[in-house]
Amino acid sequence: MATYTGYKYKLLELRHMAKEIMLSAKIAMKSPHMQRPVTKERKPLCIAMVDGESFHGGMCDRFKGIISLYAYCKSVDLPFRIRYTFPFRLEDYLVPAHYDWTLKDGEYTDNPLYHRVLYMRGEHRATRLLNFHPSRQVHFYTNRDLLPHIIDRFCDASVGRYDWGALYRELFKPAPVLQERIDNILGEIGGEYDAAVFRFQNLLGDFKEYHFKELQEKAQAESLLAKCVDYVKQMRKTSPGKMLLVTSDSITFLRRVSQISGVYVIPGTLSHMDCSKHGDAPANAADGYLKSFLDFYMISKARKVYRVGTPLMYHSEFPVYAAKINDRPFESVTI
Repeated sequence: MATYTGYKYKLLELRHMAKEIMLSAKIAMKSPHMQRPVTKERKPLCIAMVDGESFHGGMCDRFKGIISLYAYCKSVDLPFRIRYTFPFRLEDYLVPAHYDWTLKDGEYTDNPLYHRVLYMRGEHRATRLLNFHPSRQVHFYTNRDLLPHIIDRFCDASVGRYDWGALYRELFKPAPVLQERIDNILGEIGGEYDAAVFRFQNLLGDFKEYHFKELQEKAQAESLLAKCVDYVKQMRKTSPGKMLLVTSDSITFLRRVSQISGVYVIPGTLSHMDCSKHGDAPANAADGYLKSFLDFYMISKARKVYRVGTPLMYHSEFPVYAAKINDRPFESVTI
């Protein structure tokens, strides 16, 4: 994603202000939620939106936006909610921990008279959010981690600095179906483990994601695959007494490394969370979404987290933010 500066950033903000009007009108034309909102809250709700009406990105991008809005709401004392319906209900996998972010009956509206959209995809400076004073319900869309800017603006010695993982733990805990799987996997691993994450996108031709192309030369693909497998073997030699959890978006790679002694691979295949918007979600997408949450939580519980890749591969922030949940050491490795 491009990172704009100077006048280009201002133009981005202006484009987004226009998009907010169009997005609000488009949603209102087809929405059954046009009533005046009824809530016990005395201040306008701020709602983190993941509803399929715009580009949301993958799992990590979605949580960046959610945590950013929650931190803002804590700072200015506004009630916070989440409306996560695309391509699944968030409550199917995560439930409230210490803060109830679920929408109550009658609280939500798509009527432009009673709400406004704040669309900030790519607005990494967070200028509009920091200067925002809502008088109506807010529907907030973003895929950026704005927490550093929120800390700089609102946090002082008396308040203390927000921690991304602590904010996440305030909001979320695994739903029973997810917690059961986590407990089973922890039992199978049987002790401490490290985690290594490899993100190929579609380089090996086995993970459809947006426009990313696979390597056309089989020899090049096999060389990339062999290089990554060899590095897993090296990691096992370095820490022979500990299990190594390996996660990846490539089923080809996972099948290969699952044959290495001391390597644990979570069963199943992944599904990208934004692919349903383009009509190409696989038939077993629900299983893939569950596996995304399993990967995220199992990485978060590792003794140490490694992001491993070559210059050809994508340096995903998925393991970075998984490590933040429980403040685990993180290292990025280029091979």
